[in-house]
Amino acid sequence: MSRNSIARNTLALGGVQVANLILPLVTLPYLLRVLGPEQFGVYGFSQAILAYGVVLTEYGFNLSATQRMARAQGNQTEINRIFWSVQAAKALLALCALSLLTLAVCVVPQLWAVWPVMLASTPVILGAVLFPQWLFQGLERMGFVTLCTIAARALSIPLIFWWVKTDQDTWRVALIQTSVTVAAGLLAWGLIWHGRMVSWQRSSLADIGVAMKDGWHIFISTAAISLYTTTNPVVLGFLSNHTAVGLFTAADKIRQASQSLFTPFSNAVYPRVSALMAQDASAGLALVRKVLLIQGGLTLAISCSLWLLAPWAVHFVMGQQYEGAVSVLRVLAAVPFLIGLSNVFGIQTMLPLGLKKHFSRIVMASGLINLALLFVLVPLWQADGAAAAVLLTEGLVTLTMAMVLRSADIHLLHLPQLQKI
Repeated sequence: MSRNSIARNTLALGGVQVANLILPLVTLPYLLRVLGPEQFGVYGFSQAILAYGVVLTEYGFNLSATQRMARAQGNQTEINRIFWSVQAAKALLALCALSLLTLAVCVVPQLWAVWPVMLASTPVILGAVLFPQWLFQGLERMGFVTLCTIAARALSIPLIFWWVKTDQDTWRVALIQTSVTVAAGLLAWGLIWHGRMVSWQRSSLADIGVAMKDGWHIFISTAAISLYTTTNPVVLGFLSNHTAVGLFTAADKIRQASQSLFTPFSNAVYPRVSALMAQDASAGLALVRKVLLIQGGLTLAISCSLWLLAPWAVHFVMGQQYEGAVSVLRVLAAVPFLIGLSNVFGIQTMLPLGLKKHFSRIVMASGLINLALLFVLVPLWQADGAAAAVLLTEGLVTLTMAMVLRSADIHLLHLPQLQKI
């Protein structure tokens, strides 16, 4: 991948992040005011539950399959084999996810109480199966990701203003937002067939097994990460109330939106880092050091801005009903900086260098620690406690990854004379 391709892919993925950032902001203030903190908490609680199904369905393929696709460029037979084996695996995993979610709704009273919203949220599982971001990213066709995401998200805007009028329309919000992922997936498949990016090839059980095995450690890591991201509103909903979930979710959406500013650069660099590490580890590490410098500086600026602008952001985006979210947002303010560092230490360095087991163990342990923190901090401080658990856990992840790299004699903070990427 050339320097120009990194810039092109960064801009393409930047378009996705702009769509994910700007388009929801068109409707988010409206939804926050119409639904109110309690019903917005119901929406956030249901979305967090469905996120477990998405984690199981995607399985870590967005990293493992991206890496395989990047290495298979120019070999159409291998591209076809990887594509269909991953899609078959995702379809099987989606069936498992839907079965488990259905069982959970039937036996858990807190889930049964919000079953209309849960049911309306299930299309997100189908969208996770259909949308192959890993294919576009691995083949450096990120412009397709931008096109599909923006087109689908734009459809949701008029639907929300037209169909959502009161706090009883929470299920409609869920149905609109999750159906967007299905629309994006269908559009992506249309582009794949039109561009003849892949052709039909039957997948064997062995191929599916290879795809599952290759993504296993990343799946475990992703599932563990969900213990300190997705799980927080879930535990908050069980231990507190939907209003507290609404305050936490609203503040976290602002944090995630600001954090998405560095995601395009990180995603665009990852395929090149993977390829370089396979060819020349020293060249790969030189690139990672530059990424650390750029990404660390950007995320530090984001975190400082979040802390300073928290009162204005809450008042402007959420309204007076969400005054309690100011302290939540300030607790979360340092998280983008910590994630920016841990992304370089873990995703950009440990995984390409084959330290998958170490990566998995770190995030698994941290996920369990976050879960323990939630049960201590949420009863004391509710939404602020959930935010504090996220902050402490992200700090632990970043510190531990840095220590593992140091023990492996990988010194990313030693910056040699920088050369052009």
